[in-house]
Amino acid sequence: MKKAKKTPRYYYGWNIVLASFLAHLAYAEQYSSTLGLFMRPLQNEFSWSRSQIAVVQTISRVLEALVAPFIGPIIDRFGTRSVIPVGAIIAGISLIATTFINELWQFYLLRGVAAAIGFSLMGFLVTSIAINNWFVKKRGRALAIVNTGSTLSNVILMPVSVYVISQSGWRSMFFVFAIITWVVVLIPSITWMRRRPEDMGLHPDGEDPQNALESAETNLEIREPVWTRIEAMKTSAFWLISMSFAVASFAFQGINISMAPYMQDLSYSDAIVASALFFRAIVMTIGLPIMGLIAEKAQYALVRLLPFALQGTGSLFLLFGENPIILFVGLAIYGLGVTGIGVTQEVIWANYFGRYSLGRVRSAGFVATFGAGATGPIFMNLVYDFLGSYKPALMLFLLFFFVASILIIFAHPPKPPKYITV
Repeated sequence: MKKAKKTPRYYYGWNIVLASFLAHLAYAEQYSSTLGLFMRPLQNEFSWSRSQIAVVQTISRVLEALVAPFIGPIIDRFGTRSVIPVGAIIAGISLIATTFINELWQFYLLRGVAAAIGFSLMGFLVTSIAINNWFVKKRGRALAIVNTGSTLSNVILMPVSVYVISQSGWRSMFFVFAIITWVVVLIPSITWMRRRPEDMGLHPDGEDPQNALESAETNLEIREPVWTRIEAMKTSAFWLISMSFAVASFAFQGINISMAPYMQDLSYSDAIVASALFFRAIVMTIGLPIMGLIAEKAQYALVRLLPFALQGTGSLFLLFGENPIILFVGLAIYGLGVTGIGVTQEVIWANYFGRYSLGRVRSAGFVATFGAGATGPIFMNLVYDFLGSYKPALMLFLLFFFVASILIIFAHPPKPPKYITV
């Protein structure tokens, strides 16, 4: 009997994780919660309403949704290294150009359109496909590590943003974001990113190819489901997953962009606001590994609905945010829900539709999720402009999280049309 080769001590997939982690770290400027820090400075300088400012996030999300169906097939064929560096260059140039704006349309064009195109080439869709291609059994924990880049960017950059904006103005912070994007994304993505482990003679999760071959010879073949985009879209699972996360995205994108101004409206100082956002980011960072491990059990309905339940509960606490203890508890619970959604949805998509057409299938679902998320920020701030408070929107969003929970419960794995043996 042929002796099996030893599994390499270090799996190259962790290089993919690190490069994706850094991309998430640089993606911070596109977060709705980060843009919320710019609300008052932009209002004060240009007299724009909050809903007018929030439109830029709507434009960003719409652009990311529209670009996604074209990115997915490119990633499936050529890998993420073909798009991430291009995205970093475009995003950096756009952010620097934003420092020279004087008109609302310029803000929409540069921060809303150009920067969004750049970030869509290095954002969640791209990195999640990369990780899901390299990990199967461990994809929850790998995705959790990657998403830690998002939470750490908040830990580091939220207080930095508050300080830089207060001392040097909002334009300086856009310049800082551009430099960060170039420094932490370009070289790692070019150097480390690869399409799939099979391209390097490896197997997902670092399993020994020789052992995998011997398993196949004993009729324990490793089979991967293969879907076309059209085949996936004919399943109920595709639409239940898409609509569930779309409904939730509408709510949490609206909440995220309004978090900072909401606390400011409750008469909290800038220092308290920064501390609260910092606290949320810390909780999210600590909670991510746990949520990643839980997400690997996404075949259970309770695991799938957990992120929505946490966000709904957190939103309920935020309604009574005048009390600082309730506010901080609400931010912690809500933050855990955000981390859970980020990991769980990617595990679900990959588990249900496999690795080999994931770019095509996931990008189609991405349109619904980000398309709905695009309208959340402007809706939240239109409510504020007309009613003078964010609370009516928060109350409505409780219903949205409940609906999302119900939809995801009924999203069962579909039967693949065909398989390939690897």
